[in-house]
Amino acid sequence: MSLTKLMSFVAILISVVLYWTTANVCRYNFAIDKKTNILNVLSEEIDPSIGKAKVYYYKELNCSSVDWSFDYNRVIKNLEVVSVIVYQQLTTDIRGRSLE
Repeated sequence: MSLTKLMSFVAILISVVLYWTTANVCRYNFAIDKKTNILNVLSEEIDPSIGKAKVYYYKELNCSSVDWSFDYNRVIKNLEVVSVIVYQQLTTDIRGRSLE
């Protein structure tokens, strides 16, 4: 098996996993919103002084606004960050000392 085929397979596999996890997070957020609304209706019927439930999301996990546009500069910036992280991992030992 050539290296190109292996790299293509790994890229496709990572893309599928990324898409699956994103879809599951969005479905989970929808389920939490639905349960929160039901809880608020029940608490309003039982005793209005109880208060209402609120759901807070991390900015990165919010599925309401997804930017699907391709930004070349963002891709280059992300590749630079990843390459720096990989370089640091390859050139330092577990204690953080340089191997050079």
